[in-house]
Amino acid sequence: MIELLNTLRYKSEGPDIDFKSAQYRFNGATELDKSEMLKDILAIANSWRDSTGYILLGFKDQRPHPAEVVGIRDNIDDAQIQQFINGKVKPKLTFRYEEHLYEGKTVGVITIPKQKRPFYLANAYGKIKSNVVYVRRGSSTDEAEPTEIAAMVNDDSGRGDIRLGLTLIAPNNEALPSTFARTYLEFTEEFPDYKKARKPSNPFEFRADSIMERDNSYFWREYAEYMKVDEALIAVQFLLLNQSGVQLTNAKLEVVIDALDDQRFQLLEASEVPTMPKPQWNFADRLATPPYVLTSQNSSLLIDDENESKPVVHVRFGSLLPGEQGRSETLAIVPQGIGRLRLRMRILGGEIATPIEEEHFLEATGESQSLDFEGFRQFVQRKLASSKLRTTE
Repeated sequence: MIELLNTLRYKSEGPDIDFKSAQYRFNGATELDKSEMLKDILAIANSWRDSTGYILLGFKDQRPHPAEVVGIRDNIDDAQIQQFINGKVKPKLTFRYEEHLYEGKTVGVITIPKQKRPFYLANAYGKIKSNVVYVRRGSSTDEAEPTEIAAMVNDDSGRGDIRLGLTLIAPNNEALPSTFARTYLEFTEEFPDYKKARKPSNPFEFRADSIMERDNSYFWREYAEYMKVDEALIAVQFLLLNQSGVQLTNAKLEVVIDALDDQRFQLLEASEVPTMPKPQWNFADRLATPPYVLTSQNSSLLIDDENESKPVVHVRFGSLLPGEQGRSETLAIVPQGIGRLRLRMRILGGEIATPIEEEHFLEATGESQSLDFEGFRQFVQRKLASSKLRTTE
């Protein structure tokens, strides 16, 4: 929300945004006062716009400069506003009200997605007439003409309720199972530097490999980290299908994972998953490959781990046309022991007034192994022998 407010305050008032320097008079207010909020919400809901509309409370418009943050003093509960608005407006209007701390001050945000119009009151209330369609034009509110109302109905004839399908899959496009048998490795000692056994060198013999290659002294430690992740990894991708008759804009998924049995786990983006290390550094390879790769800042899957105990996975799908499907990059879940995991997911979008919440459960089974260096080498040898056996079968 902070990101959104940073953007909106630089916009000018128009059919999709209205700045209010003070909170609406609501609690204990007269019908005339409360009708101010009602009229503004109706006008934004009926306005001609391409995306979600907003009424920002606690912001003072000072064009051409960004809106000044002045804050609000009085608090209003969303449930009260919902009951008040939808007890009077026809048909039912989808919106939400939230209060946030922004730049040290409390501000209010009324979010109104695009939806079927027109909206009106069956009975007069305060300064609002019955059966009149109010619409926002530019930064002002006016009564819509009959031809304009007809155009609203025609323009929104294909617009329906937002219907979405969220699916979790494996990277190979198969359905994600609910149970995963894995091996969870722990190491009981610091592994030594790697040194390749070599024959005594002939001082009169020229060897190109001695110049081009150097031992990777970190190999055993890197290999241990690679195996620890590879043996326990659960790879997940998210598919979001827009099953509605209207485009969904700014589609986003938020995922929080809970360890239901108090086991530890790690979350990694696909680019962070370790790859199999090499025992030697090859000088020619290092010349051919950059020492680092800049990752895109517009990745569709990002892990926000500022709160280490509850990292949040953010998946951005952008805009999805009716029938279109968005697919995320891979999320690597790395349990460090057996136990159940709960994925709490929230789907957000420009046309969704209240986030859609879903849950998915996974169970990590298998065995844990504590290995010293020699035990790890034996473990690797068994894995390699098993892999060769499967290849020859």
